[in-house]
Amino acid sequence: MPMTRRLFLRSLWTLPLLTLPKPAPARALPTTHQTCLLNRFTIAGFQYHDGPTLLHHLTPGQPLTLTAEPDNPFDPFAVRIDYQGRKLGYVPRSDNRHISRLLRKDVHVWCRVREVNGDEWPWRAVLVEVGMGDYA
Repeated sequence: MPMTRRLFLRSLWTLPLLTLPKPAPARALPTTHQTCLLNRFTIAGFQYHDGPTLLHHLTPGQPLTLTAEPDNPFDPFAVRIDYQGRKLGYVPRSDNRHISRLLRKDVHVWCRVREVNGDEWPWRAVLVEVGMGDYA
């Protein structure tokens, strides 16, 4: 008897079903959080504010405070950098737009001192880095 489509399909029912392996149980996501470095730059206007008087207090890794200043008359994207409530200067205009927008949307943005070099020109004495996520 020749194999017809009908006979073939009927014979499929008699074959044992394939057993697929059980999927592995879902693993919990790791609890470690990541951080994202946004920028590294020197502080703009450092020499015109409290920066030079606070230079000897700054050490690498020290946290700094960022504050958006949308009402700043010179730049609506201005972001002030403070150390213990005293103004060090500002995020440079070339880097401040995205940081200002993140701060205004209440995104957790951190800032810390990266390098301090008292022998450098005042506007290049402190290198800071800004990031998002957990402080690394």
